Amino acid sequence: MKKQLLILSSLAIAGNSFSQVLLNEAFESGLPGTWSKTTLATDGGWKNGAAAALSSANYAFSATNATKFMGTNDDACNCNKSADRLVSPSMDFTTPGSYRLSTDIYFQKGTYQGKTEIGTIEISTDGGGTWTVLRNLTAAADWRTESIDLSTYAGNGDVKISFLYNDGTGWLFGMGVDNVSVFIPQPDDAKLVSTTLNRYSLINTNNTLSLSVNNNGSNAITSLEVSWNDGTAHTATIPVNIAAGASANVNHTAPVNYPTANTYDIDVVITQVNGNADPNPNDNTGSTIITTLSQSPVKKVIIEEGTGTWCQWCPRGAVAMDYMETTYPDRFIGIAVHNGDPMTVSAYDNGANFGGYPSANVDRSMLDVGVSQASFVSYYNARKDLVVPVAVAGTATTSGSAVTIDVNATFYSNFPTANYRLGVIVVEDGVTGTGSGYNQVNAYANNANGPMGGYESLPNPVPAAQMVYNHVGRALLGGYSGQSGSVPTSITDGQVVNYSFTYNVPATSNINNMHGVAVVIDNATGEIMNANKINFSGNGLGVKDVETIDMIVFPNPASDKLNVGFEAKGGSYTIEITDLQGRIVVSESFTNLSGAQSIELNTSNLKTGNYLISVAQEGASFTKMISIK
Repeated sequence: MKKQLLILSSLAIAGNSFSQVLLNEAFESGLPGTWSKTTLATDGGWKNGAAAALSSANYAFSATNATKFMGTNDDACNCNKSADRLVSPSMDFTTPGSYRLSTDIYFQKGTYQGKTEIGTIEISTDGGGTWTVLRNLTAAADWRTESIDLSTYAGNGDVKISFLYNDGTGWLFGMGVDNVSVFIPQPDDAKLVSTTLNRYSLINTNNTLSLSVNNNGSNAITSLEVSWNDGTAHTATIPVNIAAGASANVNHTAPVNYPTANTYDIDVVITQVNGNADPNPNDNTGSTIITTLSQSPVKKVIIEEGTGTWCQWCPRGAVAMDYMETTYPDRFIGIAVHNGDPMTVSAYDNGANFGGYPSANVDRSMLDVGVSQASFVSYYNARKDLVVPVAVAGTATTSGSAVTIDVNATFYSNFPTANYRLGVIVVEDGVTGTGSGYNQVNAYANNANGPMGGYESLPNPVPAAQMVYNHVGRALLGGYSGQSGSVPTSITDGQVVNYSFTYNVPATSNINNMHGVAVVIDNATGEIMNANKINFSGNGLGVKDVETIDMIVFPNPASDKLNVGFEAKGGSYTIEITDLQGRIVVSESFTNLSGAQSIELNTSNLKTGNYLISVAQEGASFTKMISIK
């Protein structure tokens, strides 16, 4: 969020137009001495910092506000947050006229064990002796601007604003406050709150730049002149209807469209309001970025589900994961992140930072969302067709218990300042155990809460002997955030980035039930851009039996023709070439092969780039990377 300079007096802006600002605080230097706070909590109540510093073990403030703000949250202290009040300095409203409050708020309004948190914005006209509620905050998933008309309180000389948080005696999300401004509105005053633009787009595709605009003026806004500039100004006058104190989303009429693959920085400014200069242009600017792609690879959707054997509602997540894997086997990837049981990987559990169990992160973009079959389907549908800048694939080779995972990522744009990382998440199916920690607590026993994939017919808890756990996250190769240095900072369109990881399968795991999930992570946002499965054993991209099929390919790189040599042991064989998006581009089947084989494939129609070639017979396969020049 854009910060404003502290202004405590009149501002002479835009010639003869003036906007009197009584209070403007962004909390960048902490809580000013003119502010105060009261609390019953042992942690001191409201704290100052950025999102990462103020987020607790389970409840995170949204990082879309990358600057400092005031926040309160009871997860870390588990203390009494029923009366956390943040109080502004006194302001003089004795001059008759209009007054307005504008402030940025973060408040999700959660409920836990029947307790609901409450957030209010309040006003006092007697220096803080008594308070009147101006607004009861409703739930929102991210930061938003609250604008409140204070004209009713004109004539008072000791006015204070406060922000009151009540946790309802439950572990809940908390509240954040930023950019508090109290001012006398001028006729035509707009505030650009944020801009929205597709982060990635194919070349030669129209994209709509959307603006969130607040009307901080006294007049209704009927038109806005808005310019977006990437070195060339694209200016349009846009008809709108925004009442005083209201907000609206406004679409710029000039589409964002580029013919070449590159990353573009775009500045946005509101240049006129109702045909007039804005009396306060300090809050009229913003910026955004778009990267255009030469092609868009197939998007795989990862859902990481927070679960635990102690969690009575977590069978719901296991059932949903099985449904998704069965229904969408090609583009869904599910991983169970365990907490508080023998399958817990602490680094994974801590990194996922779930607010409760069961819960889920979707591509690490949709965080701490609900768990159910219907919810998972909706998340999948919302993400599966996104335009993404990278395809990821790889192969695995085994030597005893050691696995080498070669990951490759193909990028489809020019990135002069890339900030991506590669990683591998090791996953195991068919996990069992004999200790009591493998007993699954089951709220659905005896059909107490309706059908749930068979759990309604199982006892509570389900004994370990009856439990088989799938999708279990076992290790993070490269760490939760991916391997530092695995992707260069400068990338060109079509560039393939390779990185090798190693993993030693412990004796307690079954390599035949394991696979890796190769991921490309945007290190700036933490989002998983794309992913793919790499089998350690079995069908797919990995290796079932290196001994069964010993394949050689030549020449490599190839151009028009590629020769595949292997020793056939009798029977039918399939040779396939797939691109790094998982699409089959060459497929040949052969029957009654025996002995040494040399098969020539026509590759003249393939584009320059890297591919995977596999030879398979009755489930056994060998896969190798090839290049076409």
